[in-house]
Amino acid sequence: MTAVTVKDIIYHMEQLAPPQLAESWDPIGLSFGTKAKEVKTILVALDVDQDTIQEAKNKGVDLIVTHHPAIFGSLKTLNGEDARRRDYIELVKSDIAVFSAHTNLDAAENGLNEWLADAIGLEKDTREIVSVNTHTGYKKIAVYVPHDSAEKVRIALHETGAGEVGDYKHVSYTMEGHGRFTPQEGSTPTEGEIGKEKQMDEQRIEMMVKDKDVSKALDAIYRSHPYEEPVFDLYTLEHQKDAFGFGRVGQINEAKTIKEMIDILSPLVNVEGMRFGTKDPAFKHERVAIFGGSGEKYYKDALAKGATLFITGDVSYHGAQDMLRDGLSFIDAGHYMEALSVPHLKQYLEEIKTKNNWSIDIIETTEQKDVFSYYKN
Repeated sequence: MTAVTVKDIIYHMEQLAPPQLAESWDPIGLSFGTKAKEVKTILVALDVDQDTIQEAKNKGVDLIVTHHPAIFGSLKTLNGEDARRRDYIELVKSDIAVFSAHTNLDAAENGLNEWLADAIGLEKDTREIVSVNTHTGYKKIAVYVPHDSAEKVRIALHETGAGEVGDYKHVSYTMEGHGRFTPQEGSTPTEGEIGKEKQMDEQRIEMMVKDKDVSKALDAIYRSHPYEEPVFDLYTLEHQKDAFGFGRVGQINEAKTIKEMIDILSPLVNVEGMRFGTKDPAFKHERVAIFGGSGEKYYKDALAKGATLFITGDVSYHGAQDMLRDGLSFIDAGHYMEALSVPHLKQYLEEIKTKNNWSIDIIETTEQKDVFSYYKN
């Protein structure tokens, strides 16, 4: 069985959370280790800290996959004069790789903010993005294939995600035609003879493909096409774009008070309490916004989309005042609410493992917990 490498894991993580969705300041990706490193055990965690590093060492982990990047600020030295740099030195000495998907996972189509929206019961057909940060486009692929191989190529393209348009899958268009070519010296044609023109009955298969999936679609053509040199066209579609961004807002499946919402959220992220602010604790909220991480500065976007309750982390004193002044109730669920990403990332990697028949172990951290504790009198 072929060994699984860090490069293999990165490839599939970037299908879930394309790097082009990340904010420009965000140091996503591989921060420790090499892509060539063999991976037998993966630890999934929210952060890289002393507890997760020790856990990784105890459990023989080769790669830590996190939501929060290990290194945020620039480093001028890597000495052992402070605790954080000692963490980095320990990772290098232990040969443990670290890969992180942060704001790209926040903004992804099926990423963190979608998982949070699912957790609180936002109805899918009412969901909107709170703050759009990226628009990504589509290409159209047109490939010319002999009749006998057309279905094989079509299926191979669809398996990469090509032909997915809105709520429809396997969308394609076919035209009949004739292809002509003359093999030259040095070629090894599947059909025809060197120096003689060959005419083939062919199909032109057209389908749309998301920008992020173009390389996969081209690989599929080369793998499945019978010709030595497949012929295809690739066009940019200016009229078709998808929006990506942070936070989700929508109708809740059953109106709830703030305290009822906290009762749902707290056990999901394993925290003992959450701060909140409202002028009417008994009000049952129907349209709710949730925003992973520190979303305070986006509260007006949520308000503009009709939210009466805004759930995010790291709410400041003055930010809380502003929200209440503008008539928006809020829950400060803490930054640790993003720990909800850990079981979802593990599930995603387990699915990739099964699909590729990989012999690796994928484990969730058991040592990491919120940095805040709550005192109850």
